[in-house]
Amino acid sequence: MRTARVWQLRHHLSALLLVTMVLTFALVSVVALVWRVPDIEAGALQDLRQEVADVSERLELLLGARQSRLELIATLLRGKPAEAATALLDADVGSGRMFRAVYLVSPTGRVEAVGLSADMPAHGAELVGSDLSASALFQAVDAERPTAWSGRLLSALSGTLVVGVAHRDAAGRVLIGEVPIATLLHDLQALAGAGASALWVVDRSGEVVADTEGRQMGRLNLQNWPLLQAALRGQELPSAVEFEGRSLQAALAPAPTLDWYVVGTIPRGLHSAGVQRALRYALLSFAAALAVGLLAAPFWAHRLVRALQEIVQRAALTTTGQALGRDWPRGPVAEFNSLAANLQAMAAALQEREHKLQALFNVAPVPMAVVDADEGHTLLDVNDVWTEEVGYTRAEAVGLNSLELGLWESPMRRDALLAGTQDGALSGEIEIVCKSGEVKLFKSFGRMLTFREQRLVVWGSINIGPLRRVEQELRSANHDLEARVAQRAEALAASNEELSATLVRLRAAQAELVRSEKMAALGGLVAGVAHELNTPLGNGVMAISAMDDATRRLRAALQSGLRRADLQHWLDSIEQGCDIAARNLGRAADLVRNFKQVAVDQASARRRSFELAEVVHEMVVSLRPTFARTPYRIETAVPAQGLRLDSYPGPLGQVLGNLLQNAVLHGFDGRARGTVRITAGRAEEGRIWLRVSDDGRGIAPEHIGRIFDPFMTTKMGQGGTGLGLHISYNAVVNLLGGTLTVSSVPGQGACFELRLPQTAPRTAAPPARTADEAAA
Repeated sequence: MRTARVWQLRHHLSALLLVTMVLTFALVSVVALVWRVPDIEAGALQDLRQEVADVSERLELLLGARQSRLELIATLLRGKPAEAATALLDADVGSGRMFRAVYLVSPTGRVEAVGLSADMPAHGAELVGSDLSASALFQAVDAERPTAWSGRLLSALSGTLVVGVAHRDAAGRVLIGEVPIATLLHDLQALAGAGASALWVVDRSGEVVADTEGRQMGRLNLQNWPLLQAALRGQELPSAVEFEGRSLQAALAPAPTLDWYVVGTIPRGLHSAGVQRALRYALLSFAAALAVGLLAAPFWAHRLVRALQEIVQRAALTTTGQALGRDWPRGPVAEFNSLAANLQAMAAALQEREHKLQALFNVAPVPMAVVDADEGHTLLDVNDVWTEEVGYTRAEAVGLNSLELGLWESPMRRDALLAGTQDGALSGEIEIVCKSGEVKLFKSFGRMLTFREQRLVVWGSINIGPLRRVEQELRSANHDLEARVAQRAEALAASNEELSATLVRLRAAQAELVRSEKMAALGGLVAGVAHELNTPLGNGVMAISAMDDATRRLRAALQSGLRRADLQHWLDSIEQGCDIAARNLGRAADLVRNFKQVAVDQASARRRSFELAEVVHEMVVSLRPTFARTPYRIETAVPAQGLRLDSYPGPLGQVLGNLLQNAVLHGFDGRARGTVRITAGRAEEGRIWLRVSDDGRGIAPEHIGRIFDPFMTTKMGQGGTGLGLHISYNAVVNLLGGTLTVSSVPGQGACFELRLPQTAPRTAAPPARTADEAAA
């Protein structure tokens, strides 16, 4: 594996300072440049627009000057003959600065005189007498428009395109002057100056007629260029255009005299002169910052690192023990000062820890030794207990091994112990020959560790000779103890058999008590229903007896003579008796049906789907006779629909009956009045809750924690068995799959709450019926 090149810290700091400085300046320069580019381009575009406008105005001034000169020549030629006119024209045009050629044309279009510049060949005489009446420029001037310009005039001399201007005087003669486009280009370059932008003069058809760079003139047509299209349509001019793959900033100004446009362009982005200038400034600043960093970073890094170097030197001296107790160096860097303070504290802590470890090693309660496994297990250190047990001093033992000290009766025992290494651990029982010659039995434990490529073994030993003697004594004592334990075990076995038989009898008694409790509850229910049936049955018998008496009276009346009134009286009696009998017999039938449903459910514990309100109603109707003989009331607030259960109505009714009877027996004991309220609803978790609450005495705090325990009653010996709530709890939890809880405040009543699943567990088995229940 190739290792990375290692630098000194001052080199790292120098590079860090230099890179940080350079990157920071570069980032700031780039951000400033990016932020400044739009402003630079906007300023350049504004300058370009001003430059194009100035060139357009100066071009107009030049053209105006030529027009004024031509009008002046026309004034001087007024009334002059042809010979005089030719001389005057040659003298005026000879320099060629304003015109290359000037023609004097008669009103009919005949050339009367010609003036040429000095650099033109002398062919002017050949043009005298030629007809220029067909010239568009000649036809463009009249009395209303005495002066006209043409940017695309064919020269009468050379047939090339020139710029022409015509002026008609009062006598009707027309003076035509030709200006070469090259002359205009020269003037345009003079107007623009040496450092001007690229300027084009474009006619209305889009053709470049003049170019300051001389490359596009006569070969480029810009008719479809967005800039020219926008100018022709009177729209806002775009500030950026594409030309020959280059992105340019463009400006346009009209030259109305010739119906031309002056177009100026400059490069955009990094090709812009302003951006390049800013970039050069940034690069120069970057180079200056780099130079400053190269000079300042090493000096600064050396100053920062000097204190750290002193700390490193002090750390090296401290490891050899040469600088203990002296303060560590400090410098201008707070972190280095903190490092020096921490290293000084760490050195002191290490020294203290070394002393502490040495002290702990010496005060260990068992003999301990450190040996060098690579040097024949030579002793490197022993603690005070080792010297006391073996008899050799530390000076006598250190530097020798156990064989040289004569600690082994047989060297093979030593080799066997060392050969039993497992995962760097050694253990075994060894006999050591002490300096006094006494042989002691030790249990030794060794742990091998590697420290700085040196294998060390730390030995700890326990003198187990006294333990072995005690073990022998205990072994003999245990032999006697085993015999006594066997006798006690036989006695315990007999006692367990007797207790098992007693437990079977107790469980049988508990089952009998549960059955008796159920039968007692059912008997009370039957007695109440029977008492309640006496009233409707008695009323029914009385109504039938009354109808029988009315019938006998009717027969007697038939023998003595039946009257209408007697028949009406008999009919009224029969109707009233039938009504009384029907209502009372219906009431009796309801009582019997409800009792039958309750009795069958409780006896069979069958599973079916039912509304909770049905079971509550049936149980309240069945128990109402019991409450009728007391000053207590039952109130129900259970929805008739919406609380359907797929469960066991019998055990649920039995639980409800037990809770109601518990309220009467315990809650209202000694009270002149009381109310039991039954409410129900749907819980958030999808379960159904049913509460039976009373306003009675409540449950004492010391009893409420054991209320569901079997045989827990405060009426023991007074008719209470303490099994009612226990049976109810088992039925709710084990059969119905719900929970039964109680809350009470002494003096304010008690509240029993059932939380039942809509569907009882399928694995729940109904309680086994007794032989009496099966027979019933």
